[in-house]
Amino acid sequence: MTTTDLNRRRVLLGGAMAAAFTGLAPVIANANIVTSDYADKTLTIGLFSGDISTLASKKAVHPMVQQFARLEEGEATAVGGLLLGAGAAKPERPKEFAHTLAELKKMDPGTKFDLLYVKSEIDGHEALLKIQKQRVKEGKTGMDTTIATILVPFIESHLVMLQAVRNSMAT
Repeated sequence: MTTTDLNRRRVLLGGAMAAAFTGLAPVIANANIVTSDYADKTLTIGLFSGDISTLASKKAVHPMVQQFARLEEGEATAVGGLLLGAGAAKPERPKEFAHTLAELKKMDPGTKFDLLYVKSEIDGHEALLKIQKQRVKEGKTGMDTTIATILVPFIESHLVMLQAVRNSMAT
């Protein structure tokens, strides 16, 4: 995957995601997902991803890492803002995530930073995908299931992009 391919995906996915969530915003505000375990787990990973992506958009040196970080920063902000705006509580950051964020903040820009960021994003996206797929698998009706259904292909696409980024760094 080239930088151009990543740019195309970024535009297509970002636009589709923004449109989907803009349409859902009024409905979500009236839904009862904001106190759910689903919202808490989704926000825990999503807000962490947004924070490390904000950092990576400034510190990453590899062009594909920079592009992915900007894409992820915007999308994590959109999903987090949607759930928080609907009344979900901001979850406490797990110690593991706090440690990783602190480690990334201390690191100088360079390949080691980029690799840790990409690894953290892959791990987070894999965990987030599992949460979304579980919600869809449960087969309940509700806004949380709708959100999970929308997020699954976006997360899968992000994992493909992250693998491509990691592979490009290995060459």
